[in-house]
Amino acid sequence: MTKSLTVIILIISLSTTAGSQVPVREEPRHKPVLQNKYIRLLDVWLPPGDTTMYHIHATPSLFVVLTSTLTASQTMGGLWTSDRSDAGKTWYRSFINDTLVHRVANIDTSAFHVNDIEILSSFDSSSHKQALSYPLLFENDRAYAYELKSSSLNNKVISGRGPIVAELVSGKAQFHDAKAKTATAMQAGKYVYIPPGTEFYFSTGRTDDMNLVLFEIK
Repeated sequence: MTKSLTVIILIISLSTTAGSQVPVREEPRHKPVLQNKYIRLLDVWLPPGDTTMYHIHATPSLFVVLTSTLTASQTMGGLWTSDRSDAGKTWYRSFINDTLVHRVANIDTSAFHVNDIEILSSFDSSSHKQALSYPLLFENDRAYAYELKSSSLNNKVISGRGPIVAELVSGKAQFHDAKAKTATAMQAGKYVYIPPGTEFYFSTGRTDDMNLVLFEIK
């Protein structure tokens, strides 16, 4: 860790009151923007030089990073560690037997943006439905994660799936509700929630460099 990075973290640490830890959904920078039977989506924005409160992750969660940002994190009672969070990075963590209590600092010059999707309930995990024919980032017993590029799209209508969160990391895309015959322009850094059973597809311009992440709840 460089000397300047150490100084930045020290300043952040001294300017932030640790206080008692709170559930992640109650941490002020983790904004609940969508909740239903299946998921709770937390939209996280952290300005440069800011740090979160200590917060508790205890619910199985999917994550997607929407900016490329230098951050640092500290588990309760541990040391600060730095990390480069690249836009488009995704992961899953169950938190069932490894509850995490930590805080995160933005030590970059631009905002840090990430979405935390807590899985509150399964949809139909007993059906053992096969994955969609999109490139698969990962799969586990709770969800599928797909990465779509412009070349992945074929305008074929998808139906009979579980709840899906579509996250546009970069580029341009349109979400089409085939039954309602509507099209919604997606914005980079924004999400679209697709309820179970929706008939849909995505489209984009032929030359668009698009990165679209889909999380499907099993």
